[in-house]
Amino acid sequence: MENFSFRSQRSCVYGSNGMVATSQPFATAAGLEILAKGGNAADAAVAAGAALNVTEPTSTGIGGDMFALFYSADTKRVTALNGSGRAPAALTLDRLKKDGFSSELPPFHAHTVTVPGACAGWFDLIKKHGSLSMPEILGPAIRLASEGFPVAPITSYYWRRGVERQLKSSPNVHE
Repeated sequence: MENFSFRSQRSCVYGSNGMVATSQPFATAAGLEILAKGGNAADAAVAAGAALNVTEPTSTGIGGDMFALFYSADTKRVTALNGSGRAPAALTLDRLKKDGFSSELPPFHAHTVTVPGACAGWFDLIKKHGSLSMPEILGPAIRLASEGFPVAPITSYYWRRGVERQLKSSPNVHE
């Protein structure tokens, strides 16, 4: 891996009308944009998550899972949402044995992919707790995907590495 060492000191971050923290500045900006439009924490979390799918796909993806804990200031309660993927309904142990798998599956095989839960989780979270529409919430991510964005060096490295790993395991890839 390339050397990415640097010295950095940051002051504490303070906010009076909300806070968004992600591993990617464009995703943080997406969440803050939604808060500035009057959205709440659920809206901002989905906006930031969608933007991460675009800008840092090696760490998150719409084909993955989503979990949320939401605190309502009105009810003073925390609710949990499980947006994890499930195994496909037709994938049974008998089917796996028939396909030649008795003890484990290779990491990059179609049978290891779950039915994505992230997108459904976003919609469930917004339906229950959101205050803006999904087109408004997804607007920043759609803009990033349509207009482009600079890819950070570390994201580029892991993106390239992930592609290489998956392509090595793909049956229909020829070099």
